[in-house]
This record gives sequence, structure tokens and C-alpha cells, in this order.
Amino acid sequence: MTKHIDTVDQYAAGIDQMWEMLQDQGYWDAKYAALGATNLEWLEFNPTGDTLKVSSVRHVVANLPSAAKKVIGETAEVTQTEEWTRAGDELTAKIAIATKGAPGGFTGSSKISPTDTGSSWSTELDIKISIPLLGKKLESAAYDETGDNFIKEKEFNDKWISEH
Repeated sequence: MTKHIDTVDQYAAGIDQMWEMLQDQGYWDAKYAALGATNLEWLEFNPTGDTLKVSSVRHVVANLPSAAKKVIGETAEVTQTEEWTRAGDELTAKIAIATKGAPGGFTGSSKISPTDTGSSWSTELDIKISIPLLGKKLESAAYDETGDNFIKEKEFNDKWISEH
């Protein structure tokens, strides 16, 4: 079974400011730190014209059921890749997230579109973890943790936008 996440957040920043934020590696470093990540390693950070490719490996606390921690560990090594494109007043991304030791992962997309008061950032992710007996529990735990992280990320983004 696959879990689906669909979120929409509103921001006071317009598309130009959102694009500038995404192209700033300091933003990503600070965001991942604020979300509790450690051992961040950049595989790629490449802003080029109207495209941005971001790929990193980091460790995150594994808030998982005890049986799953035996497979994954107390911390999980996560590899995340986002490929952003700017087309006029819209920013779109393809997203892939994999956790070492857990077959499957997250796939999805994000879109940032202009609004009358700034911009709207929508994200859709599918979570699929293929481990017999544990897959559904891991998907549920990942779903809950990701929902919490979206709230923390929104708070971080609002603060970053107001300070930059």
C-alpha cells in the first residue's frame, strides 16, 4: 500500500523571492539543520539559469516503531534529490527521497505558483516502502513524520523569507 501526502502552504514572498531562496545553498543548509538533520553531505547543488538540481545525503532521527529501528537504526540515512525548473511565474520540482536500508521511498512533485498576496507552494508525495510485515508500519510512521516536518518547514520558510 502507498501513502499519499498532499500539502499546500501560502507565502508572503513572490516567485522571484522564492526562486532566490531555493537557489541559496545557505537556505538548504539552515533548513535541514532546523529540521534536525546531521551529517549533511551535498552530492550536487547546481543552480543554472532556470534550473536547479539539489541532491544531498543526511542523517535524521528515525521516529519508528521498535521493530523497524532494528532494520533502519536509531538514525536514518536519507538521500534526497530535487530538480527545480522555472517557467515564467511558476516553479516546479520532481522529488525523490530514499532511506538507506529501506527499499522504496518517496516520489513526488512540488509547484510554487503566484497568488495575489505572494505565492502558493503545493507538494504531492507518495510513500512506498517494500519490507514484508513492516512496510505498512514504516509508511505510516514516515507519513506522520513527514506531516510534522512540513509544519516545521513552513515555519522555517516564513522566518527565512522575513529575514532575507
